[in-house]
Amino acid sequence: MSLLVLSHRDVSHPARGLSQTLLSSCLDYLSGRPDIDAARIGVYGEGLSAALATDFAASDRRLVAAVCDGGLWNWARMQASVVWMTRAAEAREEGSVTAQRTQLIRRLGCPVLVVTGGRGAVSVSEAMKLQTECIEERIDLDLTMPRMVKSAGGCIENFVTSDDCIFGWLNQKLALSAALPAQPNDLPQISSHALGH
Repeated sequence: MSLLVLSHRDVSHPARGLSQTLLSSCLDYLSGRPDIDAARIGVYGEGLSAALATDFAASDRRLVAAVCDGGLWNWARMQASVVWMTRAAEAREEGSVTAQRTQLIRRLGCPVLVVTGGRGAVSVSEAMKLQTECIEERIDLDLTMPRMVKSAGGCIENFVTSDDCIFGWLNQKLALSAALPAQPNDLPQISSHALGH
């Protein structure tokens, strides 16, 4: 498998679409290499890079797996902006909120792993709502929460088990993509296992 790992500091650009153009060029390069299987390339971003990974996976259908934020960072920013501009903290209809959140994730054409808590920038409760919506819509989205180790200085994320979980998920999804012929009209299947619990 091949993995395009994103760094927000190196790739992020304020001009809309410029980051995706740069990343698509990187994917063009990887896909053209004889030692790379173009049918088994995924993208991985953590922290703010997870939002970039979501945007890139939504804009480039060649990716077959994405470790990203599932659109939750941009969703939270949009919601905060709407509340700030309207100065209204009133609750919106749950059906409307669900439809908008699901619309964001539906743009991704590949299986998604959202890392919540720990070094991830995604709220656990929002990620769980998104996963519930994805199950109902038959969208392939998994969640993982890093295990924390208590120490005298507080809680420390167990990076070894977190990385094992993430790369195990990527290996499984990228192996499946190589084994199955592409069916563009099929809905992605829901994974039935829990990760990192």
